[in-house]
Amino acid sequence: MHRLGADGYGTWLFAPRGAAAAYSEHGPTPLPVNFLTLVPDSAGWIATWMWGNPDIDIDVYVDVVVTPRWKSETELQVVDLDLDVIRRRNGDVIIDDEDEFVENSSLRGYRAEVVDSARTTVEELAVAVAERRAPFGQQSDAWREIALRVDLRRPGPRRSS
Repeated sequence: MHRLGADGYGTWLFAPRGAAAAYSEHGPTPLPVNFLTLVPDSAGWIATWMWGNPDIDIDVYVDVVVTPRWKSETELQVVDLDLDVIRRRNGDVIIDDEDEFVENSSLRGYRAEVVDSARTTVEELAVAVAERRAPFGQQSDAWREIALRVDLRRPGPRRSS
């Protein structure tokens, strides 16, 4: 993913449709949509807006995670807790993968505070995403425009205030 810059919500990343992505189940696969991802500075989630393929009925997909940590300018450490909030293109919002979260909580021995925090986070996110509260409203629009103008052949972070 290309680092676009940062604002008061966190760091914004972009990967265009067709870019190589690695999935544990499938291995390397081209992205089926454009990805605009927000990594907040200190929250237990990562949001990805998707567009560019009418077959994918997702507007924004929010992964509940252990608070992400930048190990360097280019390496992000993320532990996905298998609990997600999805807003469809028509505005419907669902909480997804609750069954995986319950199963993995037990199998992997998540601490009680991790489970409680994830459950609180997913409930708060579902409301915020449904109500299009910042940053789940129009805040991503400006970054989408930047993403579509950026020369992806030129590496390097960009900062915005």
